[in-house]
Amino acid sequence: MIKKDKNLVFHFNMFGDGASNPILLRISLFPESTKIDFGYTTTEKYYNGGWIKISPNTFIENAASKKRYTMTNAVGIAIAPAMRNFQSKKDWQYFSLFFPPIPQKDCVLNIVEVEEGTPNDFNYYNIDLKMVDGVEIL
Repeated sequence: MIKKDKNLVFHFNMFGDGASNPILLRISLFPESTKIDFGYTTTEKYYNGGWIKISPNTFIENAASKKRYTMTNAVGIAIAPAMRNFQSKKDWQYFSLFFPPIPQKDCVLNIVEVEEGTPNDFNYYNIDLKMVDGVEIL
């Protein structure tokens, strides 16, 4: 019998490595892709809320095996060098990053925009992904 991967969604409410990073909302594992959803609100740090963009070299990594999966698409966020400029300090943006499918087994993931980056880079470490915590969607 062939084992078919499920459509699994994992819910989070996790900030990244920096105080102004987007909130990690969901990780969805599909047979054809891995989708990661974020929510971002502007900060008082920048006039008119600043901007948002993502590096085209962003990847997810299995923390144990160090296997990497490079981003294949982004929706709702500009891919650098382009950027999305906000209009006010009260703006917000939801966005999704897509990667190749990862094996559906327990692991610890890292989401890395820039290796050894600054707190302004969208880096998230030690995300515990337990398959029993995934919600199956049809």
